[in-house]
Amino acid sequence: MNDCGAAKEVLVFMTNLDLTIIVPTYNLGRYLPATLKTIQEQTIDVELWLIDDASTDRTAQTAADFVRGVPNYHATAFDRHRGIGTARNFGIDHASGRFIAFVDGDDLIAPTFAETLVRGFTPGVVATAVGYDWWHRSRGGPDRFRLLSQAEMFEQVSHHGTEIGGYIWNKAFSHTALDAGNIRYKEQFRIAEDYDFTAEYVAHTRGKYAYNPTVLYKKINRPNSTMHNFSWDDRRQEDKIFDHIYQLKQLI
Repeated sequence: MNDCGAAKEVLVFMTNLDLTIIVPTYNLGRYLPATLKTIQEQTIDVELWLIDDASTDRTAQTAADFVRGVPNYHATAFDRHRGIGTARNFGIDHASGRFIAFVDGDDLIAPTFAETLVRGFTPGVVATAVGYDWWHRSRGGPDRFRLLSQAEMFEQVSHHGTEIGGYIWNKAFSHTALDAGNIRYKEQFRIAEDYDFTAEYVAHTRGKYAYNPTVLYKKINRPNSTMHNFSWDDRRQEDKIFDHIYQLKQLI
């Protein structure tokens, strides 16, 4: 990944917690407190990394205040805007959990989100996923895991309109597999970077995938969010990303 030395120095305490949750933030002052409350209410302890991408509001200060005094909670802030991929990569590179999950800083998670993702990592499982609610449409079902092959999971994450989706925020990934495959976010991407990341992970990571359709993640739609402000160049880039994802299928 690119050098993130521009981030402010942070004091890191090593933990032996199973799951690291990575939350990139940028100008989320109105929304971040609600997200942090749902993380604080998790039924298991987690390591938390809050990475602020040079916000111009109080987002970074809110994050710093939240982690103060909690050894397994960490916050850092970039001194210039670097993009969501760089922020997420910083989190991966500093995470100590065996598994890694991503939460957007304006979304909400159920109290059992972390516990359920971790519970799905039975022997041979390399990633887990849960149900989500977006645009008032719930993709959900009973609290039971079903196992998918690598090929079945790739079909789920490689294009729009599937039950599980290629999003990163309803999943947890093996930290070991991420490092073994040198899988990181392509920091030049502004759109569909999550689909690219997830497809790369599945294409390069053999094993079983576990999906629990219980709705544990709620995606919040903000009218001024990044997803509503993409240019035509971004859309052309999205087409190229999905062309690349199509080629990845040959690896399975």
